[in-house]
Formats: sequence, C-alpha cells, structure tokens
Amino acid sequence: MRAVAKMLYLCTPFLMDREGLISIIVPVYNVVQYLETCVRSVQHQTYASWELLLVDDASTDGSGELCDELAAGDSRIKVIHGSHYGPGPARNKGLAAARGEFVYFIDSDDWIEPDTLETLLEKMHDCDADVVGCGVFFDYPTHSKVVSYVKSDCVWTCDEALQMIISGRLPSYLWMLLWRRSVIQEPFPALFRYEDYATGYKWFSHARRVAMTTAPRYHYVQREGSILHTASLDKNLLDIFIERHDYIRLHSLMNERDNRANTVRNLLKLAKDFSRKPVSREEKVQFVGKILDVLPAYLPTTFRQLGLKRWLRLKVLQRSTQTFVRFV
Repeated sequence: MRAVAKMLYLCTPFLMDREGLISIIVPVYNVVQYLETCVRSVQHQTYASWELLLVDDASTDGSGELCDELAAGDSRIKVIHGSHYGPGPARNKGLAAARGEFVYFIDSDDWIEPDTLETLLEKMHDCDADVVGCGVFFDYPTHSKVVSYVKSDCVWTCDEALQMIISGRLPSYLWMLLWRRSVIQEPFPALFRYEDYATGYKWFSHARRVAMTTAPRYHYVQREGSILHTASLDKNLLDIFIERHDYIRLHSLMNERDNRANTVRNLLKLAKDFSRKPVSREEKVQFVGKILDVLPAYLPTTFRQLGLKRWLRLKVLQRSTQTFVRFV
C-alpha cells in the first residue's frame, strides 16, 4: 500500500499536467509587505501545472527586487519588469508572455486558498465551461467576511452571464474567475482603475458557458491605501459604461430595451456612489451633472425596469443635481 501511495504521489504532477497549464498573472506595484504571501499561496497549490507571471510595474519600494528573489528559487515563476503604466498594461504584458491554456489573475496584495486552482479547473471541466467563478473572502484587519455571488452552484449560458455582469448582479472582478484563454480576445485599456469593468464583459461575450460555485477560494485583502480605497475620482467609469452600452448594441449581445435599462441603472449607481465620496460638493455636483447630460440617450425606461429606489433617484436627479448630491 505504501508503494502504491508513493507511486500515486510521484505521478500526481504528471497527471495534473494533462489537465492544462494555468498562467497566473500578478501585476506588482509597491506591495513589498504583501507580495510574498501572495506568491507562497500559489506555490502551495494542490494543482501542480501552473506558471506565475509577476509583472513589476516599476515599483519603488523593493517589490521588483523581491520578485526576482522569489523567482530565483522557483523556475515556475517568471518576472517581467516594465514602466509604471498601471495594472491594465501590466496585465497585457503578462498575457503576452503567458503560455497556459487557462488564465487566472491575482492582485498582488491578495492570496488564494491551497485548492483554488484545482477547484476552479475541476468545475470548468465538469461543466464544460469557459469561465468559472467562486466565492470570496473579504479580509478586514479584524475579521473576514465570506461573499458568494450565487445562492448555489450554477451554470449560465453566455447571454445569462452577460446579463448578470452588465446588470451588476455579478461584480466585474477578474480575480474571482478562471478563464479559458480562448475567450480573452481584447486587451486591457491603459487605465489605473476599473480596467476590469472595461474588459470583463467583452470576454464573457465570447464564452459558451460560465459556471459559478459558492465555495470561497479567493482572499480579497481590504487595506488602506489600495487602489480601490483611495479617494481618487472614478470619473472614467462614465466613459466605460457608455462604451459598454455601445459595444453591446454594436455586437447585438442584448436587446436594446434591456441594454438601455442596464445603462441607466449603472449610471444612477455611479451618481449615487460618487455623491457619497469624500470630495467637495462642487466636484460632486459637476460630475453628477455630466451623468445627467448623458442620461437622455438611454431613456425612456420604465418604473418596472428600474424598481422603486432607482426610479425615485432618477426623478430627483432630473429635478436637481444639488438635491441629488445632498440627499441621495
């Protein structure tokens, strides 16, 4: 029995290699205190066939040197050094160098459970899917919260998955998803924020099926100073939502009535979220006014499509941006 067990153990990497190489892409910028935890979580995976691409985006805190140090001890880790153009272009560099049939993204200050790759890839094979997502641990300094974006494991068609992500019922996070390389057809834009919102839905449109599991396998570390927790303005989201609407219409991915309603919902949420940011009242009124200027292109939409809260927000916004910013 011991001999058989030893033989199975020695053969496991070979057997897993037959399932396909996973290219893991990690953009790195000034995260020296978090990076090793991220990399070690990849090295401890139960699935053996992976390569890790660390894309150093011209870090100034020693992260680039740490990338080289970690790669020196593991031939599966490759380092790409570049200029500081943001996570989108950094991920594009990783994609250009990736050799895998599958692609997985991790943010450099996050980490994954030991069986994350195995769980997602097994789900992909079982469901014959092109994209697989999982639940997420939101790790705060004092506690961790599990978030699952579906009530039970499920499989969606391309149209169903696209409706989920466009409507906001599924977030545009790239790192909670394992992608078949064939669906990754568009590059990331040169943005420092929300490059996933500008790209993920396009990749969904190329997928035959999308599978989701409730199992939490990704640790999303909530820390002060990260990109999503800075007070920088989110104004590029306005352009992204407009481009998203035009892309869906151009490629006939959804009927235009639903497309317009989704765009109105997203713009109203953007106006609400921006009104609650720690910026000046003047900036809020100015940006919300820009949203109001573009809204007529996607109207009319019905009370039934928006629901009560959004319908009321729309009416307040149409009446007064000052009132919207103050009370919404």
